[in-house]
Amino acid sequence: MRIYDLIQKKKNKIALSKEEITFFIDGIMSGKIKNYETSALLMAIAINGMNIDETYELTLAMAHSGDIVNFDNVKGVVVDKHSTGGVSDTTTLIVVPIVASLGVKFAKMSGGGLGFTGGTADKLQVFTGYNLNLTEEQFISTINSVGASIISQTKALAPADKILYELRNATGSVESIPLIASSIMSKKLASNAAVIVLDVKFGDGAFMKNLVQATILAKTMVEIGKRAGKKVSAILTDMSEPLGSGIGTNLEVKNAINVLQGKKNNLATVSKKLCEELLVLSGAYDVKTAKKAINDAIVSGNALLKFQEIIRAQGGDDQIITRLELMEKAKVVKSLIAKKDGFINQIKTKELGYIVRDMSKKKVNKIDNAAGIKLFVKSNSKVLAGDKLAEVYANSEVDALDAISRLEGTLIIKNIKKSKGKLIQAIIR
Repeated sequence: MRIYDLIQKKKNKIALSKEEITFFIDGIMSGKIKNYETSALLMAIAINGMNIDETYELTLAMAHSGDIVNFDNVKGVVVDKHSTGGVSDTTTLIVVPIVASLGVKFAKMSGGGLGFTGGTADKLQVFTGYNLNLTEEQFISTINSVGASIISQTKALAPADKILYELRNATGSVESIPLIASSIMSKKLASNAAVIVLDVKFGDGAFMKNLVQATILAKTMVEIGKRAGKKVSAILTDMSEPLGSGIGTNLEVKNAINVLQGKKNNLATVSKKLCEELLVLSGAYDVKTAKKAINDAIVSGNALLKFQEIIRAQGGDDQIITRLELMEKAKVVKSLIAKKDGFINQIKTKELGYIVRDMSKKKVNKIDNAAGIKLFVKSNSKVLAGDKLAEVYANSEVDALDAISRLEGTLIIKNIKKSKGKLIQAIIR
């Protein structure tokens, strides 16, 4: 078998067999298949696609290119969730403690920021001392003792995905649904939870730009999960505006804490739906009892207490959760003021993510937790000239002024309201 023959087959829109896909993944892991050969095959896949059988076999081969987490020693059903990424998306910091407080075991491996989106692993660094790098034994012990653990993805987890992703990123073959689905689901299958709920986002502040693309991706991933014997569902959520009012590490952690304290907003709505899906698929609740349990966990304060417990269990300082004033403060705060009356007709969400990303990377080898943007408006908010639209938090005057200048072009004011779709468009099961 030769990689050349696989490239020719995909170039001519011919499906690859299980054996050929296994040969491909084994070859990139051993180094026998060179980067230029891998890049050629990835581009052929990006152009001509893969059917669901090929995509499933690719996912399995990638998942088994490294370690598979063993949860045999965890007492109870283990659940997991994944978001395809969006601006001000802190659902993990809300969903994990709620579900864990209701007696369902949660195992979460999270990454850092990607492109214009922040990452859960980055946000957890707000809690001084929090250890993201537990061994598998420590990971499982923490899940058993407090009901949940959030760690970084280990290098041994689906290592083939890391090789393929770097080459996809370098060669312009990132935007391929079979390659995206296999990338996400290979890590989920290697993480090995029995229940997986996916939050597939679409819109300006997401990687999938429209509902059609997002639906195809969601259906593909759900089918992969089912074939692998998992209980899996996906919710399709609109990311045409930031999910929370604060963008940036500290502000997004505050967003999550506010929801755990009872605040009702878009972030709360999506988070509760994810919790509901996880609880129902776990078999611990039905839809009616799940909804009540989720609200009770928040109102009683149990979810917030569980969040503190999770942070402490991994060495983190949990004081910030109840004392937000302890968070690192920005040196410079600037306000963006409306110059005319009207309605917020459009929010350029992706650009907001890029502005915060650029401000946050000003520190050497460290994310600036204090940098960020707080919005005081949402889509279709009515504004008057002189109203405060947003605040920028930065650690230098230059950064703040640059951010304000860029921010002015992201909040579009017109004299008409914009038609808005539903926040949660569909659930794929």
